[in-house]
Amino acid sequence: MMDVRPPELSRLTLMCRDHEVAEFTWNHDRQAVTGKTHVFDASHAPLMSVDPYGNITRYRLSIWFKNRGIPDFRPDAVERLRAIGFPSAASLMASGFGASLSDQYWIRPTGSVSTWSDINCFENDFSEELGKLLLPHDASSVPSLIEKIRSNADILASSPDAALNGNLPKRWTIEGGQRVLVKSGRASSRFQEPFNEKIASMLCSQLLDMDDYVSYELEEGGFMKWASRCKPMTDQATEFVPAYALLCSSKRPSDLGLYDFYVSACAAHGLNVREDVEKMLVVDYLMANFDRHWNNFGVLIDGESREWLRAAPVFDTGEALWCDRELTQPFGGYTTPRAGMMRPFARRIDDQVERHCQDLSWLDPSKLKGFSEQACDTLLGNPFIANEPGRIDKIKAAIDLRAMALTKHAREIRRRRNVIVPDMGAASGTASKQAERRL
Repeated sequence: MMDVRPPELSRLTLMCRDHEVAEFTWNHDRQAVTGKTHVFDASHAPLMSVDPYGNITRYRLSIWFKNRGIPDFRPDAVERLRAIGFPSAASLMASGFGASLSDQYWIRPTGSVSTWSDINCFENDFSEELGKLLLPHDASSVPSLIEKIRSNADILASSPDAALNGNLPKRWTIEGGQRVLVKSGRASSRFQEPFNEKIASMLCSQLLDMDDYVSYELEEGGFMKWASRCKPMTDQATEFVPAYALLCSSKRPSDLGLYDFYVSACAAHGLNVREDVEKMLVVDYLMANFDRHWNNFGVLIDGESREWLRAAPVFDTGEALWCDRELTQPFGGYTTPRAGMMRPFARRIDDQVERHCQDLSWLDPSKLKGFSEQACDTLLGNPFIANEPGRIDKIKAAIDLRAMALTKHAREIRRRRNVIVPDMGAASGTASKQAERRL
């Protein structure tokens, strides 16, 4: 059996397509970039690796590299990575090419003459054994997958699954030449997440334009084998930049809230994202999404020219519809547990619609008619939900309350726009106060 465990240190070159960005040393024991880092081309660096002054630092590069990979808290991930000889996803990426299907970054080991056309996963086939190990449909297959991977290190080099972050078990596959992301749910949430992704896609198809969201399908593979499936929102020329990268690489004025910071930062790159943010917040409100953190929204940019193209479509809405709640708990809004964990712009998630959705000219509330029934019909396909007395009824009632509240909010905005506000300079004090009350 071949030993695929990494050495203590790996000297690597961070690449963006065929641009050499920086040469650095990854310390597998410390799980950090150590020693001297030589920068070649900061203009093609990942945004999260750059500080507010435009410098690539060891600290920032370490954060980007670790954030890029499978998190330690993903179910079974650490155990299975260690079983194939790696202490972390970062060490696994440092031992291969570290390619992704979300951007054009990759890792070139010392001595390698590989090019972007040789290794990119958008155009080249890749091994799926690592993904199968991390998202097995049959637990009995785990030992044989571990043995196969440990006996052939080349299996890992081409896989994009190590550079696939997020909470839920997931993997990439190729079907008829098309890249497809397969994502499962968790037992603690009644395996509801894949069903929620399908429901969110149904909602988006009724409210948004096709380019505004990633469409998910539901794979029903039998008992406890449900998964959502979607195509990537990027390609070999397009990079997803999470909002968190923008937050990390910029200096936010103390008097500027997170929403205004994000909108103004995008505007500085020529993007007006106010309507895109509204659409995301409305979908999240109707879905009671409690996991819209700063890594699962952002922008798409051109990987070569670095031009900011557009807001990323709405994606990743699986942790929603009260999948984490017991029937004894209220099916209402969510509050993040501590300051600094904005989801994404307020601790009380429901406050975001009232605060930051003040246009809604794109929204037709009549298209919400029947949505709660559609959602519940989909959830009935999950026996863990369907067979729990009262859960479906409680979900339907909670969705209906949200739809009514959103409709009321949209009507109030329209009513305000139809009010003729008197000239404040000529109006009396009493008239001014009356106008303010009407608004």
